[in-house]
Amino acid sequence: MTRDGDNSELNQIKSKIQEHLVSSGNYELISKQLKLQLIESGWYDKVAQIAMDELNNSSSKDTKDGGRAYTTKSLSDLYTVVKPKAEGLVPNEVRENMLKRIELYLDDLIE
Repeated sequence: MTRDGDNSELNQIKSKIQEHLVSSGNYELISKQLKLQLIESGWYDKVAQIAMDELNNSSSKDTKDGGRAYTTKSLSDLYTVVKPKAEGLVPNEVRENMLKRIELYLDDLIE
């Protein structure tokens, strides 16, 4: 099987798991727990600060005549910059907790 075929099959499996999580109500439960853990860890505040810093750093630049030129950063541009930083800031404990919850769910589903 080609790499694209592997990705397609993997995407189908992921999609089926997500559909089952949603239909069983577990997706919402896991999402709420993830959100709570991210809030408690200060992750949201850190990501908001990164976004604000990025907007402040890119929104104004000195011009040749000593003035300031303001540029607008699109949401897509901001997302592209902030997303990898935000993903890297997710505490390992939160990642591990979520993976355990999903593993337990899948184990129960398979049995």
